[in-house]
Amino acid sequence: MQITLNEYQMRINSSKTKVLVCAREPTLNTNIHLGNHFIAQVSSFKYLGSLITADGRSSQEIKQRIGQAKTAFIKKKRILTSRKISREIKKKFLKTFVWSVALYGCETWVMNDTEKKSLEAFEMWCWRQMEKINWTERVTNEDVLTQVGETRSILNAIKRRRWDMMGHVLRHDEELHHTIVEGAVEGRRPPGRPRNSYISQLKKDAGINTYAGLKRLAEDREKWRTKLNAVNQPITG
Repeated sequence: MQITLNEYQMRINSSKTKVLVCAREPTLNTNIHLGNHFIAQVSSFKYLGSLITADGRSSQEIKQRIGQAKTAFIKKKRILTSRKISREIKKKFLKTFVWSVALYGCETWVMNDTEKKSLEAFEMWCWRQMEKINWTERVTNEDVLTQVGETRSILNAIKRRRWDMMGHVLRHDEELHHTIVEGAVEGRRPPGRPRNSYISQLKKDAGINTYAGLKRLAEDREKWRTKLNAVNQPITG
């Protein structure tokens, strides 16, 4: 590694460099040195604002994002709960300054049902906080949504971002992009129900059985946009 760096006249700050092994069952222990400095192995790493974990899941990142978004709401609570500001302005402010924190990097998330419920619970928490509705008042989620004039939309916002990004990736024949998206994990699939994958969630949303069919759909921008609008209908109930 040091020889390669010297060849290209590159320098790495060894004190800021860590090693992360990402796998289904990350049990590999590394022993990497940069010069005379040992590079520590970590189980998670913050990269460009997103948390990457050794197991390749998004659960920790989603929990962290929800926590940061709630903190952002509390910092702007005086504005978001003010009776002197119109509800429409507060809703736009909420989605701009709070939801943007929660959904940062969501294009790459792979979510299970538990994580989807956590995001929907956060969405309802925002509306209840904005309207100053206490849980002891026994107001249903449907009544809260009616009061603010909204439908459940945070999951659809994630889908739209994912589809926008993947439409771009699949239409451009760049080897690196496709290697990342299509890359297979080494070894045999372990017994039991397979984990959700990024591509499997896209295929499920589109109602398409094969990845090849998904790529063919992406080649036609108009058909892709039509499908995007179809899978992003408002969620009610």
